[in-house]
Amino acid sequence: MSFLTPLMEKSWEPVQNPQIQTSGREHTRRAGLRLLLTVVSVLFFLFIVAFLMRSQYPDWQPLAEQSSHPLFNKTLLWLNTTYLIFASVCLQIARVSGHKNRLIIAKGGLVLAGLFSCAFVTGQWMLWQHLYQQGFVVNSHPALSFFYILTGLHAIHVAIGILAWIVAVIVVMRDSPKLAQYIELCAIYWHFLLGLWAILFILLVSKPETYNAIVEFCGLGI
Repeated sequence: MSFLTPLMEKSWEPVQNPQIQTSGREHTRRAGLRLLLTVVSVLFFLFIVAFLMRSQYPDWQPLAEQSSHPLFNKTLLWLNTTYLIFASVCLQIARVSGHKNRLIIAKGGLVLAGLFSCAFVTGQWMLWQHLYQQGFVVNSHPALSFFYILTGLHAIHVAIGILAWIVAVIVVMRDSPKLAQYIELCAIYWHFLLGLWAILFILLVSKPETYNAIVEFCGLGI
């Protein structure tokens, strides 16, 4: 309940101490981010469960076992993963620098993180185009449909993060006292996206035996 407390505060009541008001707004932003990450986690959890259950049907085809499979060549996937790792690392550097009032490093890290994030989204689009040109369209088979859904949803959340990043850049470039706070929130969100992408990457390129073991362990069998 502690993270919901800021959301239950009576914002219409006057606050005598400006520091308390500023702290309240900061807690509200953090609570909002936690709520968002919780909702996104539940959304992807449900899709992953659906993915695993669907993998138990006879018409399921793996994505990365043979050279004829769409994800056998993982070069673009690894390249895009590298972009997202660099974005997360840059934001962590900016986060630490912001708390230490190293403004130049903080601003540089924030800008680089945004550029790497844009490169990730662009790379994902290139990957989808590459698969489409090879004939691996969204309705080719169930596994490929899930690939487009999961990677598409993840890319959308990265794009939403880029919009928040633009706001953070505007705040930071104005040398706002909220610099460290905005960078902190961006860093948390990007670390979450990186962890989520790692799970999706491993899931999508795993062998059917891995899916079977997970389904059996979790009792999701049909």
